[in-house]
Amino acid sequence: MATDTAMNGANSTASAPLTAAERLREKHEADAAHRAMVEDTVDEYDIAHPPPSAQAAAEPEAAPAAVESNAPLSEKAAGKQKARDESPQAVAGAKMNGVTPLDTKSEEAFPVLGSGPKPAGPAPTAMAWGAKKPSAVHTGLNGANGHASLSSMASSRASTPTSGILTPASTNTSIPHQPRGVPQHMPMPGRHSETIQFAPSQLLARDQLKKPLQETLRAINKRSKANVEMKPGMNGSIIFQGTGPVDATRQALKDLAKEVGSKQTVKVPVPLSVRPYIIGKQGAVVQDIQKRTGARVQIPKAEGTASPNVDDDDSLTIDITIEGDAVAAEMARRDIENIINERTSTVNLRLRDVPAEFFPFIAGPHNSRINALEEGRQVKIHVPHYHTWIGQPPPQAPSSGLPQFAPNAAHQIKISGDRQAAQEARAEIERHVQDLRRQITLSQLPIERGRHQFILDNDGATLHDILAETGCAVILPPPSEDTELLTVTGPQDRLELGTNKIIDLASSMQMSLVDIARQHANAPMGAQAHARALTRYLQQRQAIAQLERQFDARIVLPTTENGSTNWEVYHKDGRNGIRARQDINSLISAHPPERLRHMEVDPFFHQHIHQQSARRVRDEYGVHVLIPEEADNEPTLVLVYEGVEPPNAGEYQLPRQRPSDQEIEQFENGLRQAQQHILSLIQGQEDIGSASVSVPPKYREKILKFVHRHQQNLPPTEIPVQVSFGATNDSDECTLRGPSAAVENFTEKIAAFVESEKHDELERGHVTSFDFPQKYANYLIGKKGENINKYREEFDVDIQVKDGKVEITGPKAKAEAAKSKIIALGKKIEDEATHVLKIKPQYHREMIGAKGSQVNQLQKKYNVRVQFPRTAAALDDDRSIADDASEVGSVRNRRPNQAPDEVIVRGPKKGADEARDELLNLLQWTMDNSHTSNVSVAQAQLPSLIGQGGREMESIRLQTGAQIEVPGSRESADPNGRVQIQLKGTMKQVENAKKLLEQKIKVFDDSITRSIDIDKKHHRALIGSGGANIRNIVINAGGSDDRRDLARTVRFPPPDSDDNTIRIEGPKALVDKVITAIEAFANQRESQTTEVIEVAPDKHKMLIGRGGEARRALESQFKIGLDIPKLSSQGAARSQVKISGQPADVEKAKSHILEMVKDHEGETFQVPRKYHQTISDNGQFFRRLRQDHKVTVDHAGHQPPQRSAAAARPQVNGSAQMPLITDDHDSNDNHHWEIVDSGESQEEGEIPWILRGSPEGVAKAREMLEKAIERAKNQQSQAVGYLVLPDPRTYRFIIGQGGSQISLIRRQTGCKITVPRDQSQGSAIEIVGSKEGVEHARDMILDVVQNGGRRD
Repeated sequence: MATDTAMNGANSTASAPLTAAERLREKHEADAAHRAMVEDTVDEYDIAHPPPSAQAAAEPEAAPAAVESNAPLSEKAAGKQKARDESPQAVAGAKMNGVTPLDTKSEEAFPVLGSGPKPAGPAPTAMAWGAKKPSAVHTGLNGANGHASLSSMASSRASTPTSGILTPASTNTSIPHQPRGVPQHMPMPGRHSETIQFAPSQLLARDQLKKPLQETLRAINKRSKANVEMKPGMNGSIIFQGTGPVDATRQALKDLAKEVGSKQTVKVPVPLSVRPYIIGKQGAVVQDIQKRTGARVQIPKAEGTASPNVDDDDSLTIDITIEGDAVAAEMARRDIENIINERTSTVNLRLRDVPAEFFPFIAGPHNSRINALEEGRQVKIHVPHYHTWIGQPPPQAPSSGLPQFAPNAAHQIKISGDRQAAQEARAEIERHVQDLRRQITLSQLPIERGRHQFILDNDGATLHDILAETGCAVILPPPSEDTELLTVTGPQDRLELGTNKIIDLASSMQMSLVDIARQHANAPMGAQAHARALTRYLQQRQAIAQLERQFDARIVLPTTENGSTNWEVYHKDGRNGIRARQDINSLISAHPPERLRHMEVDPFFHQHIHQQSARRVRDEYGVHVLIPEEADNEPTLVLVYEGVEPPNAGEYQLPRQRPSDQEIEQFENGLRQAQQHILSLIQGQEDIGSASVSVPPKYREKILKFVHRHQQNLPPTEIPVQVSFGATNDSDECTLRGPSAAVENFTEKIAAFVESEKHDELERGHVTSFDFPQKYANYLIGKKGENINKYREEFDVDIQVKDGKVEITGPKAKAEAAKSKIIALGKKIEDEATHVLKIKPQYHREMIGAKGSQVNQLQKKYNVRVQFPRTAAALDDDRSIADDASEVGSVRNRRPNQAPDEVIVRGPKKGADEARDELLNLLQWTMDNSHTSNVSVAQAQLPSLIGQGGREMESIRLQTGAQIEVPGSRESADPNGRVQIQLKGTMKQVENAKKLLEQKIKVFDDSITRSIDIDKKHHRALIGSGGANIRNIVINAGGSDDRRDLARTVRFPPPDSDDNTIRIEGPKALVDKVITAIEAFANQRESQTTEVIEVAPDKHKMLIGRGGEARRALESQFKIGLDIPKLSSQGAARSQVKISGQPADVEKAKSHILEMVKDHEGETFQVPRKYHQTISDNGQFFRRLRQDHKVTVDHAGHQPPQRSAAAARPQVNGSAQMPLITDDHDSNDNHHWEIVDSGESQEEGEIPWILRGSPEGVAKAREMLEKAIERAKNQQSQAVGYLVLPDPRTYRFIIGQGGSQISLIRRQTGCKITVPRDQSQGSAIEIVGSKEGVEHARDMILDVVQNGGRRD
């Protein structure tokens, strides 16, 4: 190539004439371009290794300046680059031999051999799987030369051979232009040349070679198509050059390295989380690496390096050892590092060397520093909140200099995200930590514990404010430590400012003392003892915590046994302090000494009483048992009377009123019974005995497990034996305490057990080995070794599983038993089946159920494992399968072989088949009920759609069966003021709900709002009694008669305001008519008069009627307003009734009212007592007489007979089958119905009925009464029906507005209907009447419920 520059760049120029030899070389090169060689033919199956000539042709020629550059070179340019570590003479020697080494780091040039020596230069930046750079970029065959020192986050334990190894280089036949005057190398076209260079330490000694080196070379050259030559190198190194076809050359050099190279050992640091991927399934990956490279790869066992945070910490590393010759070791190292690079694109790091005292400064006030670090980087940084020390207190303040802060293993900073971003963030934090070590000091000051709470606050906001204001952080002691010292940390020049701030905050608190013993100074057990027992009881009952929350206070209880019993109450607000003291005194007064009883019980029985009797004593006698802490070893139990409560009574509420004498007597009776029960439980046991047995300390844990195993099925009435050991670790004493017979029995068993263990020690070396299918090894081992550890503990042997073999080491008998168990497990697993179901991710959450309820039920029912795809986050072992459910889009699936739409069912074949079928049925149901739709609605319409108490929306839900999600009030609307209501259910349910909602939305969207001014004095009359007048106006205008619709249509101003504006909303035609009617009413009221008549107060009830019915009827009939004095009226006004309206209407109403209240002589009828209840119909008959004929009834002081007892009412909550709330609400069959015959009253005699009213009314009432008596006589018996609906919330539809619906059903069926008030307890609707009437009433009720309160 005539345009190439000479390597030395000094003896030639581009314009110099060419010699004859140069012209001949150019001709040969031109001819070679048209002569295809076998080696140049592209192998379409070998994409990773294109022929060298193809690579050389594709690469541009290097510029002369590249010779001196540190940038990576192309393969051609590498041929011009002199070796950095070689002398000029060596370079010249290489040129004389016609060999120019290429770039030793080029994978294209030499993909299977190592990289060449790295030139001296700056040490690379420390990197890792978080802390160090992948070893693929390090120099030196063994990964030693040029390695940067690892950071503290990941220590390097690599041991490498001596430096000096030079890795292979390769050349192509196309040699760059040589300067004039230098002998020219004329390569053969298509030939390939590569070299490897060994330091003396990397070659076998002459006496270790199987044959002389020259004979080895001849043997390799004889069997290979390549030719290998040996040449001397610098510093005693030896260069081997291979020439020939690419593959043959490389294989010959590999064979040579294996024959003459010494054994090399390389240690590669690998993230612990990548270890499984290097091993591969059943070791497939590591075995392939060893087979291809010929090197031996040793990976440490998981047991020795396992950590609970392996998947959450990529800075934890292990050293993988590679053994083999230089070439094989380098090939294996490259393969391993390729796997590392693939698996660590994102990392999780932990900073373990950072003291927790630095955390507030690292995070900054309100996490400002961390937020700045995260901004613009794909990284998340978690700095734990550290405001209370636990386990490791801060260091003591030094007399001079800075304190030595130590890291705490329980508190670590976590960094996760992109590897480069995580490394940068970690480096920045570590630099900040170094600065903090040179700046941060501390000061400690004692502050009362009660004041700590107000420095900390619930959300820690005060601490952030202190840090922002003063530059100092505050560390509080934990509640469990008996210290008041509070630690302030910060720079020396800011420490005083921070300390003053803390003192100011603490001194702003107020403290009050409450003497608990004062109220009960005469307690029989002593005031102090009573106060301490009561304090313990209230603390256990969470009363102290409740008081602190209620009054925003901090209560410090006495800590010493013999000291003061005062409670210290700290508070900010003086009023809260007074209220807290008042409530505490109320609690103390409600618990006098008579409510507590002390009893002495041997501490040995405390645990048994707590486990077996405390619950029963509380339920049967209403007594709470307060048991001392085990560490106290006190014999005194405290019994506190709380009272027997009914089942499902909820959480016990502490009393706050002083008990009466009767209650104190009840206390003493309950406490006495509870004490007798506890004493009988103890006295019924055998004498408690104790015994000692000699047990070597190494068997202590086994003894405890042995005793627990023998007593785990002990009956509740028997007291277990307790085991304790000597105080020192080397003591052989083992003490047993419990029932004498049991102690004696266990003494013999433990002695025999110890002897058996000693005998087993002699057989610990026995090994039993047998085959176990490798594919079942994971089942035998279990999650994190759970199963195999269980077998090890059960049989007291060591079990190892490897390469299809199980090896059991331990006593022969135990090993054989374990072997039988494991073989049985293998046979059981063989019956296992696995089903993979394709289920779209959007159905996973509903199929899993809340907290995994549905999936867990399936697993338990069929003894199978159901695996949904997991989320990207690390999972805890104790998490439910529901928490492992994923939505589509998981970034890092922890089950890489499970697709996001795959659900795996694994277990015994029968159970797996049934679980699969049930899952598919559940999927079908979920799909059928997962139709969704959105309805756009004005945000202002939401209250009317929801209705009062959600009644309107609930009616739509019940009517259609669809799920309706209404947006909350805090959700913002779109620019048009509209929000989306989501519907979900079957297609039919969604369509019906959407149709109903759209109808309501259309009415609202078509509505207008107008306002009119009507004098405030007319508003009350315009509304009318109970809203009757305005209701009539709206209904007559074509509006709805629903009370909620009425309230929205016409809105009056509040009664206490001066506003006269009435707002009318609705369709335009309706609004116009309502306004016209209201204005006409107001005009009419302007011309009305008011007249006062005298009516005796005892007659007022005749004008009012039941629920105001008579009054409303009069006002509607005569178009007047009736003002009846209230019961609180005094004097003459008490009997003055005002009539307002048009003069003519007032006169008519006045005449009618005077006629109503005129005294009438009563007419008496004798009614058989046995028919009284039937005729009265729960008072309905009396109401009809008053409403229809203005006739009242009394019985001249006679007591009405009791209702006759009907047949036994069915136990709806007991044996009868209740309908399910999940049943299809569209069906009328989802109810419980039972009909029985009622009994006939056995009452004898008669009862007077005195009818009072106008003669015409009394006559008609008499006629009605005679007919009712005749019907009662002819009616032989009645039927009673009991109806229970699936949803008690629908009962209100049966009653209707103001009882209108149930009154209609009663009139049409002639039945008495009683709707229970306690609808949540499964109570039934009672229907009494003829059998036909009862059946008709039931059908009408079901029709009303089906239509959501409206009948067709």
